[in-house]
Amino acid sequence: MRIKRFEAKDTQSAMAMVKRELGEDAVILATRSLPSEEKGGRSRIEVVAAMDYDLDEILAAEKVDATLGAPAYGYQTVRRKTSTDNALPESIKVAVEAPLALKPPHLESHDLRIQFANLMREGVIDKPSPKSYQPEDIRSGQSKTRDKAKRADPNEVRQWRDQIVDKIQIAKQNGGKDKCPVLVALVGATGVGKTTTAAKMAAMYTLRQGLRVALLSMDCYRIGATDQLRTYAQIMRLPCEIVLRKPDLTKALARLKDKDVVIIDTAGKSPYDEAHIQELQNWFGPCPGIESHLVLSATTKKEDLKAIVSAYGALPVASLILTKLDETRAYAGLCQQVVASSLPVSYLSTGQRVPEDFLVASKGFLDTLFKQGWDAAAPYLAAKFQ
Repeated sequence: MRIKRFEAKDTQSAMAMVKRELGEDAVILATRSLPSEEKGGRSRIEVVAAMDYDLDEILAAEKVDATLGAPAYGYQTVRRKTSTDNALPESIKVAVEAPLALKPPHLESHDLRIQFANLMREGVIDKPSPKSYQPEDIRSGQSKTRDKAKRADPNEVRQWRDQIVDKIQIAKQNGGKDKCPVLVALVGATGVGKTTTAAKMAAMYTLRQGLRVALLSMDCYRIGATDQLRTYAQIMRLPCEIVLRKPDLTKALARLKDKDVVIIDTAGKSPYDEAHIQELQNWFGPCPGIESHLVLSATTKKEDLKAIVSAYGALPVASLILTKLDETRAYAGLCQQVVASSLPVSYLSTGQRVPEDFLVASKGFLDTLFKQGWDAAAPYLAAKFQ
């Protein structure tokens, strides 16, 4: 891991330096304001960023033993490829070096396969027949499972599916234009489309409903995320605030108090990162008016959807926003998790176009999509966006 400190006159300049020096995938570790060295001068911004080395590239360069298939792991190898090794803290060294000191499990299994192959070739053990890989009880159990699946009544399956779909709730829409702005925070895992969804939502409120909208980014981890949201804001001529520290959020919302809707784009992280959820709670704590809307991608696996809903439930969450509905044709897992969450669905995203591929959730569309599939729901979208 390469860690570097950047100092600039403002946040935008510091981010540009990070992007130029470490690339698009750099991770922001910390930011802070520095007092001016001269009396009456302007304060400066310090950003600490890091960039991971490509461990796959390092491992590919190692020599593999021809017999056992074991690479020559060790600290010496890592130090030879890491020019800044001596400058890293001891904790960072351990994080980089310790995993390489262990032999990967897949190589151990590779060793066993070689040994069994040699024994079979020498006639010490017999080559197993295909049937011997599965005990009789396992084969019979699988056969029973297949028979049971064949006997399933399609009508009963459809009836069960329809009952699940009918339990989906639709969120009530807040019209805005109150004394206080509606504060909408988009939260969720990495890669679900929060930034694009924020732009689509802003366009919908601005162009279709004529509301005064502002965008706000809290994504200080992913290089380029703030630039993307700022570009959308410039195209739609909307104000855009960039918040990198917890106290800045309250100040930014105070500056936007004359707006009808403020859309907050947050950083995406793993749902298994409990520190990230706690961080969001700490940031939103002083601003009780913020409504968290959980963004779920239709392409996410069922098990991961369940983990995401459970993790972000601590915020709490006001509604669900379903994205990438056009990128899959399997909706059973998504439908089940939506119902299990007991959360209403507020918006739907069906493509990359801004603002066309975004619509307010409706019972009719979701019924068609989940019961009949994408081909049946697509004409509804075509008519909607004409």
